[in-house]
Amino acid sequence: MPTYRERDVRGAIRETLNATGAFDGVYLAGLPENRGERSGDLRAAAIEPAATNVAGQGDDIDGTLAATACITLILLARDDDPATRDDAAELLLNTAAAALNGRSLARLTLPGSTRIRSWTWLRPAAPERRIEATLEFQYLVEGWSAFDLSE
Repeated sequence: MPTYRERDVRGAIRETLNATGAFDGVYLAGLPENRGERSGDLRAAAIEPAATNVAGQGDDIDGTLAATACITLILLARDDDPATRDDAAELLLNTAAAALNGRSLARLTLPGSTRIRSWTWLRPAAPERRIEATLEFQYLVEGWSAFDLSE
């Protein structure tokens, strides 16, 4: 029986982005400097849960639920040269899209709904540039109370 935990999806996102080799660090709990830790990453990503909507597939309470979830990906590039850091940030965005779009993450998400839906360029703060991207995905829960309760 599959699990219905979004933390498994976030873990799969981390593994997938790490496997690209484009990032010095990929984090599940925000960037290290946002937690008061030191970070020397030149290229990094943070994976943060954002929102989930759940809809029933009819009137049967024993039927399937469709969950549509969004994850915020914070992509960070550091370089003293503004053009170089913008180019690097865009490359991180494109790398994430190529690695994640159309994939089944944690064998849970529906590939046709897994995609980077939008992104926003944040104002640069030398020596860094950040892009906040929204990754959207859907998964099905077989039964209204079938969410995974394991630790």
